[in-house]
Amino acid sequence: MKIRSFSTAALAICMAGTAFTLPAIAQQASAPASEAPDSGSMEPSPVTRNPSTPEEQAQREAANAAQVQASNAQLAQNAANLANYEARRSSYENQMKLYENTVESRARAEAEYAEVKKLYDAIHAQWEADVAACTAGDRKRCAQAPVMPQ
Repeated sequence: MKIRSFSTAALAICMAGTAFTLPAIAQQASAPASEAPDSGSMEPSPVTRNPSTPEEQAQREAANAAQVQASNAQLAQNAANLANYEARRSSYENQMKLYENTVESRARAEAEYAEVKKLYDAIHAQWEADVAACTAGDRKRCAQAPVMPQ
């Protein structure tokens, strides 16, 4: 027995034929027996065949009205919660910006203080060295007497 392989075109033709015949077979199947076909008539629905009593209708309307009130109250509460959240978030963001600015400002002030202290320490060390040299007898490093205007 010799096995022949089908070409792609032959396989596509077989599949296309199957694709066209399957929907036709499916259409021939009968509709389920439990479901009556729609005749298109204006038959009354079960609700209109057995209308509810005025008491039942009033109860439904009251329940619907209560549900609408509860829904509106929930929507109002949601809106209030959202507004509260937005206000608190805005306040938090403003406080964080203020804190960040404070931290940056403090860092700049500390850097400036460190520079001034370094300069002061250098000047103070030079002054102490001049005082020690003057005390040791080096008169060039002694402070000059202020000249008084006459």
